[in-house]
Amino acid sequence: MAFPRSPNSPGQTKPWSSGRTLTPAQRERKRYKDRISKRQKSERDKEGLAELQNQVDALHQLIQSHTSLGADISPWVLLPDDFNLDTLVPSSSSPSALQDETNPPPTPPQSAPPFNGESEQREPSQPDTLVSWTKGHHGPLSNIGPSLQESGSRLILEFTDEILGTTLGFTTLDICTSEELNQDAVIRGVLEGWHSVESRTYSCPLWKIIRQVDEQVFIHGGILTRLTMLSTILKMLVAVVYQNSFTGVPPWYRPRPSQLHFPHRITADYFAWPGFRERLVLSDCEILTHRFFKYFASCFRLSWPHSISSAYVVRPGSELYSFSDEFTRHVADLSMWRMCKTFFSLFPALEEDMLPGNISPSSDCSPAFDILGPA
Repeated sequence: MAFPRSPNSPGQTKPWSSGRTLTPAQRERKRYKDRISKRQKSERDKEGLAELQNQVDALHQLIQSHTSLGADISPWVLLPDDFNLDTLVPSSSSPSALQDETNPPPTPPQSAPPFNGESEQREPSQPDTLVSWTKGHHGPLSNIGPSLQESGSRLILEFTDEILGTTLGFTTLDICTSEELNQDAVIRGVLEGWHSVESRTYSCPLWKIIRQVDEQVFIHGGILTRLTMLSTILKMLVAVVYQNSFTGVPPWYRPRPSQLHFPHRITADYFAWPGFRERLVLSDCEILTHRFFKYFASCFRLSWPHSISSAYVVRPGSELYSFSDEFTRHVADLSMWRMCKTFFSLFPALEEDMLPGNISPSSDCSPAFDILGPA
């Protein structure tokens, strides 16, 4: 007589929770996969917590950096009212500027030797810093604040994000590594026109970027404004390609903690003022509207007490333009970078980040032309 087998008998396979009956081998494989899945989830959770902790630490470091910001840059001391300023159109009250406009610059140098991508070697001493910085960028099509969604206000910002972002694809073999040739390209482009740079037998992709930024943002600014802004931006572009410790740029132009740890638009990295860059990173460049760019280009002033022609020289022998030593010292001193009072009347919060200049009431820094159409 046969007896029914007990439900707990070893010979009977227990159904899975889903109703499916698994063999012992299948059950073991299922449990193994579950353990792997749980382990992976646990590791992801730990990584997420670690990343969150890093962001908290970065924010804490950023807050502390605001209290010590003044230690990184030269003190901002107002100069006397009697220095000449770079304006859109030289006025009769500025003899040096008027003289510079009436007397043409020296005969344009005709030729220069081609550059060698390996002519100047720089030691990349801190690549991890730059890698962290460049990975923190997000592209021009990322979600942005509602103020930038207005019609026409995003054109310049998206353009600068895109064109400056192309630098990340270059290597040191692609660009001109000669400081002498880079200075010549900027000065020649501003004084003679960018066609005189690109018509030569050699070129550099960074010069094309500078040209496009100049034509879209600074073209209606003064000559000193363009020389100052473009030469400084070019230094940062070279530093990005080299992935080095930013030894070629002034201390105040090097990335702040917020730029290293928080995703942000690439354009934010190319403004000179450290506090303003941090403001842009934390606000997703909310203030960089079409209106901002119009007034920024025309309201900037380099505190320069000499004529425009004193800003550069032509090197004998090479026939290349280069910046004068005095101009180089002025550009390297952030206290010489000023914004006119009209700019702060439109953007009063930025007076915390930038230094106002002693601009005479008759000097109007309103934009003479619209950039990329109406605001």
